[in-house]
Amino acid sequence: MTFIAISGFFPESNPDNSLQYEKDVPQALEDAVLNVMGWSTLWDVPMGEYTLSPDQASVIMGLVGDPLRKDLMYYMGLCSND
Repeated sequence: MTFIAISGFFPESNPDNSLQYEKDVPQALEDAVLNVMGWSTLWDVPMGEYTLSPDQASVIMGLVGDPLRKDLMYYMGLCSND
């Protein structure tokens, strides 16, 4: 099964490159998250991790119910548990 994962890291200027935030987007919210990105299906998500703009991150964090940390850069990508 393929799903959307959100991750957050400090900006590159920070020497701590450890993962600071991680969340799998619930399937019920996938369409809303894809809509924020201007995508229709999971097939539209580019390979690898996609950098979220501050506006995209703000809306998506609101959708998943987590606070937006302004000190992080957020990324979105597809994962599979197959």
